[in-house]
Amino acid sequence: MSPAEIVDQQLDAYNARDASRFASTYAEDVHVFLMPNLKLAVRGRPALQAHYSTNVFSREGLRAEVLSRMAVGNKVVDHERTHGLAPNPVESIVIYEVVDGLIQAVWFYWPNARFLPASEA
Repeated sequence: MSPAEIVDQQLDAYNARDASRFASTYAEDVHVFLMPNLKLAVRGRPALQAHYSTNVFSREGLRAEVLSRMAVGNKVVDHERTHGLAPNPVESIVIYEVVDGLIQAVWFYWPNARFLPASEA
């Protein structure tokens, strides 16, 4: 399966709000970062599944769509629009790194994100 197909599987599980299937597309030691500060938001598949089960998948109207995609080697870069996280849809850039058929790392770039000095991050 190609890296883009793996990312599509996780998007399908996200939109189905299936935390177990969603987490199964990620490596056991996955790292999820919030950019541009390189802030580690989630580390490990159990933490990822717990976070999405508790904080994300319970939101009314939650769904994500890919507006555009670029894939180079094992990296997939999506321009996504997510509904249900805020009153209005939120657009973001998400970079997925796929290793051995699983998502190993994710970098989220959110709108209005700003660089914070290390002391504030």
